[in-house]
Amino acid sequence: SREINGQIHEFGVSGKLIMNALVMYDRESRTLWSQFLSQAVQGELAGTKLETIPLTLTTWEKWKETQPETVALRKGRRGGDPYDGYYFSRSAGVIGESNKDDRLPTKELVLGLGFDSDPVAFPHSKLRSEKLVHTSHAGTSAIVYFDPSTDTALAFGAVVNGQELSFTLIEKGGREWLKDDQTGTLWIPFTGQSYEGELVGSTLERLHAVNAFWFAWTDFYPNTDIWGLG
Repeated sequence: SREINGQIHEFGVSGKLIMNALVMYDRESRTLWSQFLSQAVQGELAGTKLETIPLTLTTWEKWKETQPETVALRKGRRGGDPYDGYYFSRSAGVIGESNKDDRLPTKELVLGLGFDSDPVAFPHSKLRSEKLVHTSHAGTSAIVYFDPSTDTALAFGAVVNGQELSFTLIEKGGREWLKDDQTGTLWIPFTGQSYEGELVGSTLERLHAVNAFWFAWTDFYPNTDIWGLG
């Protein structure tokens, strides 16, 4: 459920798709909402945007390493992922591609950044050889962090208390850290939280970015740039 204009709305799955992406509905107004765009697309609340809450797509083992107090609800079947066949097939969703773009393989995983302007895709295949990328988006310095052992890709703002930071990946105490070049503060790559140093108490801003198949990202953002291509 989510509070919208002072009213709590309860969401369900409509069974509809927009370019292969899930469409939700809220039971109070029967408005349809695009999961990919995080906004209402048809109905009484059309145009209303939902607040986005950053999530981390990673392995359970890695998440527990960084957030050991986490509990999880297990539902349904045990064992393998029922979507394995879909991941490795060439099919582009239920209804196929709306915008065929051969710059990347159909099911290349990308980190998509820039939902409101200047969309850019960071291919996982390119990030594997460049685990830390300094970039800028919407006029603000940013970094993209990638952990190849878990296929985890995250984007953070690189400005803290008005100071632009640059980072280096280091190993210390058997763990990987982000270390900023300006103050020497250590940061946890999976959360953006400061751990040790001058900026302890600060947290890097998580940027709204999603991991998606290339065909899904380019369907919604046909004019997207691709980092590391060409």
